[in-house]
Amino acid sequence: MSPFSKHRPFISLSRRQRRQKVIELKNRIYRERHRCGGIFYDYCDIQHYKDNPDHIWVWSDIYFVGGDPADLWNAEIITVNMALQNAVHDRAFNEAWAMLSKQEQEDEVRYETTPNVNSKGKIISHTLVHREKQAYEIFGGLTMWQFIEKREREITHDEPPEVVCGYQLLPGFAYGHGLRMIVGAETLSVPIIEAAIEDFLGKGKGRGLMESGIRGARI
Repeated sequence: MSPFSKHRPFISLSRRQRRQKVIELKNRIYRERHRCGGIFYDYCDIQHYKDNPDHIWVWSDIYFVGGDPADLWNAEIITVNMALQNAVHDRAFNEAWAMLSKQEQEDEVRYETTPNVNSKGKIISHTLVHREKQAYEIFGGLTMWQFIEKREREITHDEPPEVVCGYQLLPGFAYGHGLRMIVGAETLSVPIIEAAIEDFLGKGKGRGLMESGIRGARI
């Protein structure tokens, strides 16, 4: 069963149920220790990044156990540069989206397809119909995505958002305690992920960390 199957939040499960999930995760981590190192589990194709050093590993979903036998962590780990790019993109997108009318927003997300039929006349797939992107006067004659790219460059140069290394608790996860980890590295690796986990657990397995954000110095 996928760990993402819909059920009630992990924290609401009985201690016995949570311990069982921890045992299952420990077994999976042990089986995959040759690939993931033996401290965490990751669906990511780690070997691909080892074989292709020009492909930068900037984000992953990882799973590791806490100090309590009934605790496991479901964490997004991301490099600080990638986190900055995401924050810049989110700001630019939200600005552009807010400038459009409701009808224009609906037009932007609307898509059309044409059916593909086999020799028996049965629809077997659909092909996305290409539509020319709409240019808007409010964007200075640019399409929405052209405007977003323009704003991304401006925000990065003139007013970069504050993004720092650290940890953010994400409540309500169905599989494990939710966590976001931002690390100060150009690229992820097994040793870097292991060091981040060790540092996080060394701070008391998340106790006392802010749930509303991540605090620290601007990069």
